Amino acid sequence: MTHSPFSPSSLKRVREAAGVVQDPSRQVFNFFIGTLALRVFSFVWLFWTVRKFQLLLQRPPELFWQLHQLPRLLMPTLPGEWLFYCIAGLAVALNGYLLVRARNQTLPQALLAVCLLWLNLPQWGYGILSHVNHTFLLAHLFLIFIPVNRASLSLPDHYLSKSIQWYYAGILFTYTLAGLWKIPALLYKLVIASPDMTWLHPDAALSNAFVSFRNYDLAFETTPFFTVFPVFWQASFVLAVYLQSVSVFAAFRQPLRPWIGLFLVLFHVMNMVAFQTFFVVATVVVLCLFIPYDAMFPRLFHQRQNGSVPKPYISLYSSAFDGFRFKILQKHFYLAGLLYFPGVHTLAKTFLRSRN
Repeated sequence: MTHSPFSPSSLKRVREAAGVVQDPSRQVFNFFIGTLALRVFSFVWLFWTVRKFQLLLQRPPELFWQLHQLPRLLMPTLPGEWLFYCIAGLAVALNGYLLVRARNQTLPQALLAVCLLWLNLPQWGYGILSHVNHTFLLAHLFLIFIPVNRASLSLPDHYLSKSIQWYYAGILFTYTLAGLWKIPALLYKLVIASPDMTWLHPDAALSNAFVSFRNYDLAFETTPFFTVFPVFWQASFVLAVYLQSVSVFAAFRQPLRPWIGLFLVLFHVMNMVAFQTFFVVATVVVLCLFIPYDAMFPRLFHQRQNGSVPKPYISLYSSAFDGFRFKILQKHFYLAGLLYFPGVHTLAKTFLRSRN
């Protein structure tokens, strides 16, 4: 009789972990290249922020006021040009230093994150506190805690890999919250039979688009786009709420991460085109951080592994679906990501039970 090297409890934990696949080599490589892309984009963001500040200077200074106490302490009035340009120059120098070094250092990154937050404060003035640039600012804030560098590519460790997972969890949790709050809000209106229009109303997309276009004083000439297929917009809303709500799971499921990134990009693009809701910076940040660079640059990825890539996968599985998913994963790592969406495993097991 052959004895398992695992105790029953440890074997159970391993089987439960089979759904959470991690590959430290891919994780570190993709994150390292993604942070370099983010730093390159940060130069563009800084240039755009300076141009935005120059436009704000044309407004009467009396219009500027901070809605909350913390921004009021950091920037009680619109700063002078000399001070703003000095902080912007410091941010450029810090970002350039970290980009050239290709090494994430805590103190320079912390100073850079503070500079970027301060430079963004004018856009949070004028009596509003929007979520403009929040994804970009969080991406730099969380980088303070990730000790990634060029040497990490050849020697990825599980501590760094776990840190990167929590980095993505912090970014994606904002999208998960955006999805989750819509569920009780919608249910509340349905339960009390509110006369307010919900996104499940056939004319909801048309009404939102009309209001958005009129707010920008733009001609609204795409009515058939919203009225011919109203069910499409209702189904799209349900799908978007699901994908937003489960986004945070992609932080811990590597094969799923690019698919969630693709959805978020399409989500933002659709909102920009159909509803004039612009999150250009968030879209670019998602592109920088969620692209599977190991699939784009396979030769560079394998060169960085020193000829030996550790086997990161758990080969134990507790159901036929787990076995099928694992085989797909071995051959097509990211294609298998479609099978890691929350709920797919439960639906597959239910279907298989019904067949037996």
